[in-house]
Formats: sequence, C-alpha cells, structure tokens
Amino acid sequence: MSERAIERIVTTWPAQFFQNLAEEVDAAFARAKRTTADQIAPPERRAALGQLRHFCTEQAFRTAGRAAGLNAHVPDTIPKGACYSVVEGGGVFMIRTNVMSHCGVPRPTRFRQRWASLNAWLSPFQIDLLDLDRPAPSSDRLCAMLVVTASQDGDIGVPAFVGVGIPSDDCSTWLALEPIGRLIARYHDVSSPKPTEAPVEVKDKAMPKIRTRTNQNGG
Repeated sequence: MSERAIERIVTTWPAQFFQNLAEEVDAAFARAKRTTADQIAPPERRAALGQLRHFCTEQAFRTAGRAAGLNAHVPDTIPKGACYSVVEGGGVFMIRTNVMSHCGVPRPTRFRQRWASLNAWLSPFQIDLLDLDRPAPSSDRLCAMLVVTASQDGDIGVPAFVGVGIPSDDCSTWLALEPIGRLIARYHDVSSPKPTEAPVEVKDKAMPKIRTRTNQNGG
C-alpha cells in the first residue's frame, strides 16, 4: 500500500513541483541563515534561526506548488491562532511538517491528525462485528507531508534531509518516507522507454519436398 501511495503522487503531480521544491527549500535555509546572521544578536540567534527556517520553508512550499500549477492555500487552524500551508491537486494533499532534527513522525497537532486521517484506506480494513454496514475507507484522497530536517553539526545553511512522507491515518508512524532525489528519479523511470528486446530470428520451418522419380519403364 505504501508503494501504491508513492506511485499515486508520481502519476498525479508533475516532476516540476519536486524539482522546484528542492531548490526552494535550499534557498529558504540559506535565507534564514543570512537573515539571522545579519539582523539578530547572538543571544537570540539560535531561537530566531529555527523560527525563520519555519517561515521561509512554508513560503518555499507554496511557491513551488504554484509554480508547478498546483493549488496552494493557507487555511487557519481551529481554534484560530495559527495557519499552515496546503498544496493540492488531483486528490493528493500535501502539508508541511515542522522543521526537525530527525526524520521521526512530526508532532501530532490537531490539523496534522485531521489530514492524516485521509490515509485510513492505506491500513488494513478491520471488520467491525457490531457495525457490519460500516463502509471501507475511501481511497479518493491521499495525504502526504513534506519532511525537512536541520543539521545539528553540519552546515546550518542547507537542510540535512528533504523528502516526502506518507503518514499512517493516526499520525503515529510513516508508511513511507522517500528522499526528494529518489522521488524525482521515479519520474525518469516512468518516462524512460522500456528497452526493446532484440527480434528473435525465426528459422524457416518449411520442410523441403522430395520429388520422387518415376520409372520410365513404369517400374
């Protein structure tokens, strides 16, 4: 099922989105590093860097989506107090996780759990003996999450990891987690023509007919 979910993204969304996304996220990290170094005093710089990474990556996510012809919008959380970005197209919805220092499952906020619930169809369907009429979850929609991590020891101006995760419907684990480079490579695999096999030579199977000589003397 997890492979089916990744394939659905590849067949629904253009490769241009992920190519744009890789470039935009790199630029977002560089912009956050430059801004904190230029404008934030050292005592507050570490905390400010994390916040600026969040804001710049959020903007980068929407920019990549719109440039690829996808719908990017910013709904409010309920209760109101924050906002988050959603990029969608063809029944696939992608939201962004918080920038992390690891690739674990992100903090299960209410809005993330709500979106992850779209993936109930990816889990084995459990028959409820008390409610046999309960329909199987719909597979019309899919939730994916942009996963970005920051290095703790390396270059703070570039992300340590950029990829796409498919969360379980309860947001407790990743059903799939794929680096963005590998995801982009899938488009090449799909578009590349399959190698054609060399034609098999079929030898002439016709059997020669042997002409029998008739005896001129009738023998």
